[in-house]
Formats: sequence, structure tokens, C-alpha cells
Amino acid sequence: MRDVNESRRILLRNVVKFLPLVGVGAFVYPVIRYTAFEDIEKVSLTLSLEQIDTKIVKIGKVFIYKRQEDIKVYDAHCTHMGCILNFDSTKEKFICPCHSSEFSLDGKRLKGPAIRDLDIIKSKIVNNVLYIG
Repeated sequence: MRDVNESRRILLRNVVKFLPLVGVGAFVYPVIRYTAFEDIEKVSLTLSLEQIDTKIVKIGKVFIYKRQEDIKVYDAHCTHMGCILNFDSTKEKFICPCHSSEFSLDGKRLKGPAIRDLDIIKSKIVNNVLYIG
């Protein structure tokens, strides 16, 4: 019968063999997930302007920001790692739930780790209808 200390040593030795794989996986997984497996969606929406009654509307993976008659459409993905942003109506900011990046209503980066502003999606208004994409 094996000694308890010997069994622990064998277990520890086997665990230590796999630690480098865990470290590599922790680094590689987010990169692969963000680049290779991220679903790339074409955003294509048509909305009547009457459907947009509040300042910020989230539809699918886009935010629509309405200021008087000016409308901007932002991609709802954080520019850091692609998490879907939330809108905090009390602070009037877009906030990343994953890494706490913050963006203003005009899409400007306020706080990192994101290093660039939100992506703007092309849109146009024709006959009181908003076309996105």
C-alpha cells in the first residue's frame, strides 16, 4: 500500500505538468473567442421614428441614441473585448459588464480598459423612417 505522502507527491507532480496548458489556455481562449468564433452579424433594421420614443433604445445588438431630430446608432459591443454593453440611465453612460469600460452618450470612451470610442453604424432617415445598416 502506498504511503499517503507519496500519493500526494504523485498527484502534485501530475497537476504541475498541466499548469502550463492552463496558463496558455487562459491567454489564448479570449483571443480565439473574440476573433474566430464571434458571430458576425449584419445589422439591418428599418424603424419608424415614432417607434423611438426614448433617448436610448437597444434593439438587438445596437443602441439608437435620439437627441431631438439627430439620431446616432452604435454597435452594442464593447470595443475592448466585445462584451454587450448595458445602458445606465441614471448615469447616462454605456457600461461594459465584463471589464467596466464606460462610454458617453456620444460614444466617446470615458474609462478603460477600452482604448477607442464606440463603433458607429451607418444609418439614414428617409420619409420619417430610420434605415440602419
